[in-house]
Amino acid sequence: MRIVNCIAWVAWAAVLLSAPGVSQSAEKQDAPKEMEMFATNRYFSKGGIGMINKHLYDVVKSASGDSNELIVKPVEDKEERWKGKIATETEAVFFYDGRVWSSRDIPDRFDLSKAVVVSFESKNIRFFDFQTMSGGYYERIRR
Repeated sequence: MRIVNCIAWVAWAAVLLSAPGVSQSAEKQDAPKEMEMFATNRYFSKGGIGMINKHLYDVVKSASGDSNELIVKPVEDKEERWKGKIATETEAVFFYDGRVWSSRDIPDRFDLSKAVVVSFESKNIRFFDFQTMSGGYYERIRR
């Protein structure tokens, strides 16, 4: 009787795993669509500033136009500017715990699920906010 029970459970598991939408192959087919949606999620800046979230803004068109730049607002009344590499160089940074971190300087307590990744590229500034699981890109404005 015990063997019959085991065979029944194995058969039941096989039926469930072969059902449409449950198998791993169905999940793999959906992944490229998600990546495509993120890659084509274009945002438009206002006055040369792009909003990533309420604490972080990217400078799409800076007055000097010479470096990658972010505006950090840890609290509503306070505003800090972060400047990175020359705007023609690619660079990726993390916004975590109210600060901008390079990949070399990430703190020990770093938690990616609470961070925003910003990638400065030649034509676009891409971002992904892991708290909201959303992202997109802004086109750089050249003078």
